Amino acid sequence: MWRPFQLNPEMPLNGIDRQQYLTSKFGSEDNARSVYQRIEDEGKKNKIYFQFNKIAKTPNSFFSHKLLAYAHKKKKQTEVLELLFYKYFIEGEDIGNLDILIKVSKDADIYDENIKEYIISKEDNDGLLNEEKQAKNIGVNSVPCFIFNKEIVVNGAQPTNNFIRIINSLNKNV
Repeated sequence: MWRPFQLNPEMPLNGIDRQQYLTSKFGSEDNARSVYQRIEDEGKKNKIYFQFNKIAKTPNSFFSHKLLAYAHKKKKQTEVLELLFYKYFIEGEDIGNLDILIKVSKDADIYDENIKEYIISKEDNDGLLNEEKQAKNIGVNSVPCFIFNKEIVVNGAQPTNNFIRIINSLNKNV
């Protein structure tokens, strides 16, 4: 099961300009470009061709998390997550936009006439926000984040060798 975690919970509901966000987060366009070039290079090694240049807006992701909570109930959470990743990282779509989320729900075959009302409602909000709070309390501060044996928290993108070392150390303790 995927768990909710917003990198920017204070993000305005309509999101903000991507360049403005990146400059604020990384201090300069050059620093941001360097970070995202490394991510792009790692992606290519795994046949993932990020299209960061297509992203015009950094979205508020809370509605995406609501859609994922709904998808979990329908046993299609991973499928919806993959569609959201594709829409954002490959197509540059605003995954905070309700129309985009409705399209994703249709593409994943979980759409029903109440989904829009669910996404914008307060239903499940407390649970999602509580999960995020718990994540921060155990040391989650970025995505991706991996938790091994409910005790080892690994934040951020990592080289394969780090995962191999962690898994091997856990196997030694079994």
